[in-house]
Amino acid sequence: MLTFYGHARRRSSIIRRTQGGLMAGPEKRPLFFVPDLAAEAPARAELPPAEAHHALHVLRLRAGAAVELFDGCGRRAEGRIADAARHRVIVAVERAWTEPMPAGPRVHLAFAVPKGSRADWLIEKATELGVASLKPTVFERSVAGKEPLSAAKRERWTNHCVAAAKQARLNRLPAIEDVAPLGEVLARAAGALILVGDAAPEAVPVLEALARRRKGEDVLIVVGPEGGLVEAERATLRAGGAVAVRLGRSVLRIETAAVALVAAAIASAEGAARLP
Repeated sequence: MLTFYGHARRRSSIIRRTQGGLMAGPEKRPLFFVPDLAAEAPARAELPPAEAHHALHVLRLRAGAAVELFDGCGRRAEGRIADAARHRVIVAVERAWTEPMPAGPRVHLAFAVPKGSRADWLIEKATELGVASLKPTVFERSVAGKEPLSAAKRERWTNHCVAAAKQARLNRLPAIEDVAPLGEVLARAAGALILVGDAAPEAVPVLEALARRRKGEDVLIVVGPEGGLVEAERATLRAGGAVAVRLGRSVLRIETAAVALVAAAIASAEGAARLP
C-alpha cells in the first residue's frame, strides 16, 4: 500500500505539472484578475503587481504557461504567458469573450459592519456565494463601520472579493457600495423582496419567506448589529415591506447570519429557476 500511495502521489504531481509551471488541475487553468482586460483577441494583458507576484512566486509559472483571465465585470480570456520577468507578467491573449449575466434574480446584502477581520471574512464568503452587491449599513447600535468607506478599506475589501471570485471561479465581482443609513438602503431597494434577520417572535422561517418571492424579483438580505434592532428601525423596515425571518433558535453573529441567509436566498432562487 505504501508503494502504491507513493506512485499515486508522483502521478498526481505529473498530471498537475505543465511546461510553464504548476497548474490548478488537469483541466483548469490558473485564473488571474485583470481589471482592464481587452474585449477582443489577439491582445496582450499585463497582470497587476499582486497577481504577477502570485503567478511567479507562488505558482511559479513561466513563459508558455496557459492561464485564464477575468475582469470582474463578465469579461473572460484565455492565453499564455509571453513574458515572465521578476515583477512583471505579460499574457498573450488568444481568446476573449463576455459571459452572459446569470439567469434568475440577484441577491444583495445590506449588513452592519462587524469588527476587524470578521468583516473581511463576511465579504469573502458572500462573494463566493455570488451576491450582486455589498451594502455596508449604519444602524443605531452599530459598533463599527459608521464612518465613510475609506480608500484603503475599499481596496482591502476588493482584494478579498477578487480572491473569493478566483476561488469560486466567478465572472463578476459584487458592487461595493458606500456606507449608508438603513432608510437610504431600503429606498434604493424598491421592487425587491426584503428579508431582515430577526430573532423576534413574529419572524417567520426564511424558507417560508423566500417562497413568497415573485418570479424575477431580486432579494435584499438585511442583517443588523449584534445588539439588535431598535423599534424605530423595525418600523422603517415594516414600512419598506421587509419580512422578518429567522434561521432557527440560535442567536447568530453578523457574519454567520449574513452568509446563512445569502446561501438560503441563492439556493431558493436557483431552485425556483429550474421549475417550469
